[in-house]
Parts: sequence; C-alpha cells; structure tokens
Amino acid sequence: MLLPDALTDILQSIHLQSTILGTALFTAPWSVRIPDDDHDEATIHVVMQGQCWLFLELRSQLIHLEAGDLVVLLQGQEHILCDDPASPTVNLEAVIARKPDPGYKQLAYGGGGSLSQLVSGTFKFRGDRTHNPLLLALPEFIHVKNETGQLIPWLETTLQFIASEIEINQLGCQCVLSRLADVLFIQAVRAYVAELPVNQANWLRALTDIEIGMALSLIHHYPNRAWTVASLAEQLSMSRSTFAERFNQLVGQPPVQYLTTWRMVKAAELLRESQFRIREIGAQVGYTSEVSFSKAFKKWAGTAPGVYRRTYYAQNHIESSAV
Repeated sequence: MLLPDALTDILQSIHLQSTILGTALFTAPWSVRIPDDDHDEATIHVVMQGQCWLFLELRSQLIHLEAGDLVVLLQGQEHILCDDPASPTVNLEAVIARKPDPGYKQLAYGGGGSLSQLVSGTFKFRGDRTHNPLLLALPEFIHVKNETGQLIPWLETTLQFIASEIEINQLGCQCVLSRLADVLFIQAVRAYVAELPVNQANWLRALTDIEIGMALSLIHHYPNRAWTVASLAEQLSMSRSTFAERFNQLVGQPPVQYLTTWRMVKAAELLRESQFRIREIGAQVGYTSEVSFSKAFKKWAGTAPGVYRRTYYAQNHIESSAV
C-alpha cells in the first residue's frame, strides 16, 4: 500500500490559508516597508523582472534579489523591499492609499526609473505552530535562488498561472490564486530540503531517507496503532537498534517520543476541526481510555482536551455540540 508521505500529512494538519496579494510594478527609486501585522502569517515574494534588495531589520540582514528569486519569511517579520538601500522608504499602507490602481490585485509605485516586478502573497497557518514538526524544522527565512538569471521552470509555470488569473479576473479568481500560493510555499519547502546537508539532523531531511521516511509515514498514517521501536523496525526490515539509532540521528528525537508528539498534534487538530467526542479522538490517536489520553494531552498542551477545544471555539466564535 502506498502511504501519503509525512510532509503531506503535516501540510494538511496546518491548513494553509493563502492570499495572493498580487503583482507589484516598482520603478526606481522606490523603497517600501512591509509591516509585521500578524506573527502567524508568512510572507512570500518572487522577483519576476529586474532586481531589488530585501532588508530584514530585526536581523540587520540585507539580501540582494534578482529575477527568478523567491523568498519566504515564515514568522511575520517586518521588512523593507527597495531598489537601493539609500532610497527613501514609505510604508506599504501609504503606497496602497495613494496608488494609481492599474487593475485587480496590482500595485504600481515609484519614480519612473528602471522597473522591478514582483508577485507577493501571505500564508496564515491554522493550528499549533509551537509543536508542528514542519514549522519547527523550517528556518525563519528561505531564499530560493535562480541559477541562470531566469525563473526556475516550476516557478515560471506557477507564476504564469498567477499572472493569467490576475489579468482575466474571472469568478473564483481568489480561490485559484490561493491554491497557487499553496503551490509556491510547498515548492519553496522542497527547494529548502534539497539544499540541506546530508548529515544534518532535521525532520525534513529525515523524510528523504527511505527507511526513516517510511517510518514517519507509518506513524502519521496510523497513529492509532500500538507502535513500538521493535514493530516499526520490523516493518522496515531493520534491526531494532539500527532503526532507533538512525531515527534519533535524523529526526532529532527517539521514535516513541515522536509518536507521542504526532498523536498530540493530530488530536489537537481533531479537537479544533471535528465534532468527535474526546474519548473518540483519544481512540483515533491510539489511547484505549479517555483518562490516559487526557493526561497525555494535558502534559503536552498544558491544558485538558475539553478546555483546549472550548478555548479554540471561543476565540474563533464557533459553536459546538461535542462533549
């Protein structure tokens, strides 16, 4: 049986909510400050034409971006995009307020000099960022560089779809743009994984290992099974000691500890997104009694499952009939 890979499970558990901000046409001189409005949002920028500089103020880091480059800021960092670090900076809100609007989801600003064209978007992660293996494994900043001065083929194809949707602006346009933004994020993650050192302990790098990647898929797909180090090793035709050592080396924690973490991540998702009763959720993630599940969840989340659910529903104004 072909199992979904663990990255697919994680992406489904965080429920990306994407919004393509659209295209921006900047002409030199220009410099725009993008605020940190929401710590739970990530920002993505792709340079389609020209060049620009990205300044991360908190890190005092200045990065040069060229046509074909893609950057992802994962923790809502305030930043500046500009044609030159010496150009006068204005806030994005001011640019939007006075912009000559050339069309849907398009922004034009600058002094009339050399042109830089960008596509930008935001991602909001639903769910628990604190314990999510993917978000813990990713850096605050991902920079996917072009190698030839041209767009990477997969990036070019996606951007062509985005540009087409923005131009025609038909019914369902926002939904299509949101899905395409998801594609950009997933491809950025793939590109980051491809550049990771082979010997680096990282959850994403572990996914690329045949045996450990399969073990992660088994844990993710069947969290209700009574997995042990021995039973997982048997599924992979590995010795118990070899499997445990390699898993710990690549993932950064022992198999049973990771199993517990994933069970709790999955349980938290079910508490937020489903109407299953607490004892039913506990059974779905491998606990035979509601008491043992509640104890494990409280140790992990700091609050009991019922309180966790009620707090989430109250914060998001959701009514529930679950008990």
